[in-house]
Amino acid sequence: MFQIERVEKILEYINRKKKANVKELSEQFEVSKVTIRRDLDELAEKGLVVKTHGGVMSIMNKFAYEIPIASKFEANSEAKKKIGALAASLIEEGDIVVFDAGSTTLEIAKSMKTQDITVLTNDIKISMEVAMKPNVKLMVSGGALSDSVYTLVGDQTVEFFKKVHVNKTFLGCDAIDLEFGISNRTREEVPAKKAMIDAAEEVIMVTDDSKHNTKVFCYLCEISRINKLITNRIDDRFRLELEKIGVEVLIAE
Repeated sequence: MFQIERVEKILEYINRKKKANVKELSEQFEVSKVTIRRDLDELAEKGLVVKTHGGVMSIMNKFAYEIPIASKFEANSEAKKKIGALAASLIEEGDIVVFDAGSTTLEIAKSMKTQDITVLTNDIKISMEVAMKPNVKLMVSGGALSDSVYTLVGDQTVEFFKKVHVNKTFLGCDAIDLEFGISNRTREEVPAKKAMIDAAEEVIMVTDDSKHNTKVFCYLCEISRINKLITNRIDDRFRLELEKIGVEVLIAE
């Protein structure tokens, strides 16, 4: 069996079973674990599966629940780094900014060079990253810690963001669809995200292209609520439709 044919059959198997581990796939397709890991890396890089500890799960099975943070970090990591670097370059001296929770917004914090700014977030990992930067004022929301993703959620989180006004909100994204709008996998994160949007003069969404033309469980807002989209690549039709709505598209290359 050729490699391209095997990878296609592996994807079909994962979509049918919803999830699979390396040992199982190695036995099923009669190839080494090393070969299976290489095939899974290829599928994950294309956004066709989500890597988990010891295996993968189908993207069809991530519709309505949060992906563990370790898997988020692995998915499209190079694209996220480039998106984060471009987003960080938009932060100006004296800005007050919100960083939504997520692996892509964490890359903004890592790339951030600007000093004398204020960062507000509900993400524990982002707060740890920002805390190490000199001359940056950090404010972390209250709230309950959401399992596996280091995100604070709940009434305290929402109230925190309802009572502030900021220059920019950098918003993460689980899915963006021209008809359905912007959506999120888990309902508990939606109220805080809406408060972050309402708090900002400018909303900048950061997401890799695997989230384009997709929709997941919980509706968040219309696409027109964001001002800019920073992504790694985008097809011409999708970009044109976003620009018609008034969303500026920036490509991190």
